Amino acid sequence: MKAITFLTTVLFSLISLNSVAATVDGSITGGEYQWNTDGVEGSSKWKTFDRKNDDREYNDASGGDRWDINYLGTSVNNGQFQFGLIGGEILDGGITGYGNRRRQTNPIYLSDIAIGVTGFGVPASDPTTDSSSFQYAIRLLGVDDNTGVANFALLEGGTWEGANIYDRAPGSKHTTETYKMNKANTLTTFNGIWNSYGGDGNVLEGGFDLSLLSIFDPSVGGTLSTYITMACVNDEAFVTADVAAVPVPAALWLLTPALIGFMGLRRRIKS
Repeated sequence: MKAITFLTTVLFSLISLNSVAATVDGSITGGEYQWNTDGVEGSSKWKTFDRKNDDREYNDASGGDRWDINYLGTSVNNGQFQFGLIGGEILDGGITGYGNRRRQTNPIYLSDIAIGVTGFGVPASDPTTDSSSFQYAIRLLGVDDNTGVANFALLEGGTWEGANIYDRAPGSKHTTETYKMNKANTLTTFNGIWNSYGGDGNVLEGGFDLSLLSIFDPSVGGTLSTYITMACVNDEAFVTADVAAVPVPAALWLLTPALIGFMGLRRRIKS
């Protein structure tokens, strides 16, 4: 068992060599996370958002509303899948406004963060119309404003619920099929960092062991697609990170029989 653990650790360490080093510290700097949205926008997009074009797909916008999502970035570093968000009050996980001002109903909540694992270079399906390739979800359980600790759960095996509180036709803007994962299994819970800077510059970060994503094979590699929105689907962010295959070096395979033999020798000596 120790030999297997050792090999797994080495594998994920090798993956991290090709990654941008992100630090889960409650402060996001330029270039810290691997980033792309539709393959064209950069990490400063939230600062240059154009309201006249606010219906474009996957717009992550700084419009001054309490439910803005301004930035989403992901990274694979030291065997962890790490994520960072910048945005408004909604990133604390509470109710933050109403989706229909005429009726003053439909409170706006943050969505689960959807994670899709697909073949190398192939992004997950369009989350606005199809949730089938998003196998995992990160759910924000709550934040502590006094300590700056955020609590998350990693979910698997549930069914995705859509969101459309504006009663729009399916497929139009302000709709999504990838909002909350229901009846899911909790793989683990973990802590992250929450910094309430006020306005729409709040920061939410976290990370978990990549080996928990059981369908991701590091020796094959793949694309990790990440998506987040909210109940009103006013802002969306969709990013992908391509993780190259990391074959096990021949030296490690040669070392494995020696490790197993050493473990057997130790058992015989103890007996």
